[in-house]
Amino acid sequence: MAAVMTAILGLGYLAGLAAYVIASVLRAGRILDPVLTSAGLVSESYRVFGRQYTGVIRGREVAVRFLPPQGINPALLNVHVVANLGTRAAIGHKRPLLDCRDCAQLSLDELELGHMQVYAEDQEFARSLLADPVGRAALRRLMEPRSGFPLNCVDGREVLGLRELYLQPERVWLRARPRQIAEPQLRQWLDDLLVLAEAGERTLGSHPATHRD
Repeated sequence: MAAVMTAILGLGYLAGLAAYVIASVLRAGRILDPVLTSAGLVSESYRVFGRQYTGVIRGREVAVRFLPPQGINPALLNVHVVANLGTRAAIGHKRPLLDCRDCAQLSLDELELGHMQVYAEDQEFARSLLADPVGRAALRRLMEPRSGFPLNCVDGREVLGLRELYLQPERVWLRARPRQIAEPQLRQWLDDLLVLAEAGERTLGSHPATHRD
């Protein structure tokens, strides 16, 4: 009887622990709810533990997919903002590899963006976009190591984690693996992506060589 009771208690403990872990991960997956639902996006389940958010902000379709940290893997955040850009570019602290693999690297010396690597399908378009003060400021905030992060940390890049930015024909895409994220930072990233989408379309409209059918 003692052995049976011990086994039952052990199973009960394991079941309780599993329920606690699952509940914790599910709660972690909803940490973006206050910012994104208040912005008008609809929250839905994504890959069991994550959340996805879709809707329209400032007249643009926005989609956000978030997976909380799992084991040694940091969180994964993908933000897509619809934009008519008609070309491709990839931007990161190291060469981004998810798109624009055959694109040539852009020289950034005169643009004071030396900490970034930019690869562009249309070099003239990318240079015009980066020369736009508004677009360049938004890009720097998105990609700077510390990027105004409000936490008292030694290395903002370690906290903000990997970030890659992709300009694609029909959208702007931020891919990030933040180790921590605060509401002000998420709001700033979302605003900067909207600004960058507007700057990209403005550049397209003023740069006839980039027009696509």
